[in-house]
Amino acid sequence: MARYFFAELLLVLLPLPALAQGVAVVEGGSPKASVVLGAAASAEEREAANELIAYVKKTTGAVLPVGDSAHGARIHVGLAACPPDSRQVLANAAAEAYLIQVLPGPGRIVLAGNGRHATSFAVYEFLERYAGVRWLWPGEVGEVAPRSDRLTAQAANLLRQPAFTWRGLGPGGALWGPADRWRKERELGVSLAHQEEQRLWERRNRFGGQVIYGGHAFGEILPPATYGPVHPEYYALVNGERDWRDFNGKHRSQLCTTNPEVVRLVVEYCRRMFEQHPDYDAVSISPNDGRGFCECDNCRRLDTGELMNARADPETGRAATLPVISDRMITFGNLVAAGVAKSHPSKKVILYAYGQYSEPPKKTRAHPALIVQWTVHSFGWWDANARARSCQTMRGWAKAAENLAVYEYLTQTNFPDMPRLIPELLSVELRELHKSGFRYFQTQAGNGFAVNGLNFYVLARLLWDPVADYRSIVDDYVRTGFGAAAPAVKRYFERHIERWKSNRSPEVKMNDASIRDYDAVLGLYTRGYRDACRADLDEALRLAAGVERKRVEFLRQGFDYFEKTIEAAEKTYPILKSGW
Repeated sequence: MARYFFAELLLVLLPLPALAQGVAVVEGGSPKASVVLGAAASAEEREAANELIAYVKKTTGAVLPVGDSAHGARIHVGLAACPPDSRQVLANAAAEAYLIQVLPGPGRIVLAGNGRHATSFAVYEFLERYAGVRWLWPGEVGEVAPRSDRLTAQAANLLRQPAFTWRGLGPGGALWGPADRWRKERELGVSLAHQEEQRLWERRNRFGGQVIYGGHAFGEILPPATYGPVHPEYYALVNGERDWRDFNGKHRSQLCTTNPEVVRLVVEYCRRMFEQHPDYDAVSISPNDGRGFCECDNCRRLDTGELMNARADPETGRAATLPVISDRMITFGNLVAAGVAKSHPSKKVILYAYGQYSEPPKKTRAHPALIVQWTVHSFGWWDANARARSCQTMRGWAKAAENLAVYEYLTQTNFPDMPRLIPELLSVELRELHKSGFRYFQTQAGNGFAVNGLNFYVLARLLWDPVADYRSIVDDYVRTGFGAAAPAVKRYFERHIERWKSNRSPEVKMNDASIRDYDAVLGLYTRGYRDACRADLDEALRLAAGVERKRVEFLRQGFDYFEKTIEAAEKTYPILKSGW
């Protein structure tokens, strides 16, 4: 297979002597190397060293000492501990680049990186390469840590740089509200502890990158309850009235984006966010979800007159023909971006390209400090027409903006978690995005690791290398996670993959509980298909033992949840058809 390399992603095999031997880290259960930290090591570098020590102990039983030992190999963790030649390699690399050097001659291993968590990323890849560690999904059962009494790292000199500088798995940001909402365990049905476990899983699989406070934000920037009574002119004029009274935390109460005071206050909000959170690279200025955009003369004057046929409004249930407002929204984004750039030249603002403003603008180009985040559903790309339309829109945005992001819906319109495994489509999508200049990626992933977790694992690796072979990633997931049960688990996954591929439709969802939704869902997830999936899992359970059996049981729990959902749909369908 031909292999391509991007400026943003380098897998560099630097010149090395032809040495067959490696560097011994553990032999016979005893440490043969020590961990070296610089005197000025950061908290992240110390955490990375702790992770290295913990997993070497977990896999070999040996505890690596910390300190520059006179005997054995030295493992330099972090920039502060890097020898000068290694530091120079990273100095010429991009943010988040990380270096893995295994040099048998001097008995030296270097694990270091630039910026947030990059040294941790070097440690995690080292553990994957040489100790066989994997993190398939959050939690103890998803962790693969094979036991051995020796660990030898073969000679290597690898520099990795991410193809996408933002690799966000979601949720987070203005859409989800302040962090204390997670402490209410009923919120989305997950606990704060679970979220922390998921964030750790994300870091171990090299998600992360830029820190961006994203999501629908108008309601947070200018809360209608605060500003509406005294400044109704800040809000959209809809059917002759200023719409600020019925904000539900996410929908309605859009802003009048041509009001100069609104622009000034949004700029002030962004500046305040960057002052309070200096680690933020970008802040969202995106409208609230839904519709209800301003109909005042100043706003409408910026529109091109182009119309779009919109799907039914989730708030009203009514479909409509609506104006395309992309030029209006990019004009607003440009004004805010220009204002923010004056005080914070290294920061950016991010704006959705969504709904009525999902099409590229006709006459307005985005400011260099504005990230345009286009929303896309690549799960429908087995439909050739859907893929062609998406790629056309993608290329249009590539002409209209310098900084391009995508918001992918791996879960949305697919609730409750129904199987929709699309590793091949993720590969196609990320290649197309990268080729078109997109460097920021975020998805709405949810919590369905037992059903669609394979998508997330594949995605993590493709975000660093879009041309990686997705089949090899899938094989690695199955082989390392399920042992003797791997063939049955592979067949189970392939059944889900082929089911979605053969359907070739973007319209399998349960958003409105309509007859159309029921027909699509029940037509795809038939009883015969489910019986075959269950037989695969039954076979996997017979073959698996120990923790590998627990992993199959985890998949089975997800399947049981999915199957109960479909059974409920089968039982309620006749009632719905009868007119209820």
